[in-house]
Amino acid sequence: MTDHHHNPDEKPGWADTKTFRNFFVGVLVVACIAAALAGFVPAFQKDHPHFEAEGFPIFFAIYGFAAFMFIVLVGQHLRKLVGRKEDYYEERE
Repeated sequence: MTDHHHNPDEKPGWADTKTFRNFFVGVLVVACIAAALAGFVPAFQKDHPHFEAEGFPIFFAIYGFAAFMFIVLVGQHLRKLVGRKEDYYEERE
């Protein structure tokens, strides 16, 4: 298998710097807050929600986040069921 350790003499890439990561997370947090706040703007709300819960201003933000969490958490356990060992293909040689 490949060695995943980084060479200490190697200069990190632009996306590996702490400054970029902090900036990226900050932009992501601001975008999430802006999207959630947009749910309170009447122009972005449904006039006639199909279900009563859809009338809650940030229902779709919460629903999307919960669905994403469900997919990630179920995927972690599903990997245990259907995953292969790292040396699966090397065993047969």
